[in-house]
Amino acid sequence: HFFSAFGRRSPHTPLAAMFATLALTATLAFNGPAPRAVPRGRAVSVRMEEAVAEVEAPPPPPPAPVMSASVPFLVKNKNLDGLVGDSGFDPLGLSNVLPIDWMVEAELKHGRVCMLAATGMLFQEFFSWPAPEGVFKAPTPLGALATVPPLGLFQIILLLGVIEINTAGYKGRCPGDIGFDPAGFSKDGINPFFAKAELEHGRLAMWATAAFLVQSQITGEPILKTTMDWVSSIPGSMV
Repeated sequence: HFFSAFGRRSPHTPLAAMFATLALTATLAFNGPAPRAVPRGRAVSVRMEEAVAEVEAPPPPPPAPVMSASVPFLVKNKNLDGLVGDSGFDPLGLSNVLPIDWMVEAELKHGRVCMLAATGMLFQEFFSWPAPEGVFKAPTPLGALATVPPLGLFQIILLLGVIEINTAGYKGRCPGDIGFDPAGFSKDGINPFFAKAELEHGRLAMWATAAFLVQSQITGEPILKTTMDWVSSIPGSMV
């Protein structure tokens, strides 16, 4: 009827046109507003920001390992940082399983004993205390120790035990500090130079003591005599 109303004229044409207009207006009233258009570039930017927010930033790369100064192909153990004489030497990883203070004190004690032992093994070739016949009389250090009477060995072991017991508790003090400083080198505090020098000399003395014992046992002769014989065998030597 709508199209027929506009297709031909009739007495009722104005009325039909009015109803057609009302019907069209009612139809458009129920369609709602048109959706708001989003610019294409803005939509892509929003999606990219959401994707970046969902992806977590990768963790920073780990720092490069610090290699040992004494054993360049091994990684330095962090437990050694700050120690006097630290050269990064811990190939067995003992600082990971044993207390650092205990090991530092043990190294100092062994170094001190070996400094005395190395000096004594050389000095006894020039001088020895008067002793009964057959006591302390031997060309090698271990041979001389074998001539000591049992009571003498007991006295030596007892003295070492007393010193060890009295210096066993290292907590609350600097490892290796047993209060022995007759010259007063540490009256103003422990000098780092002296502390490092003692440690390095002790390490060298441990190697020297082991070498002296092995050399004297192999040759069966005093250490200096064997050394001088070797020096004199070098062509052009003045010894």
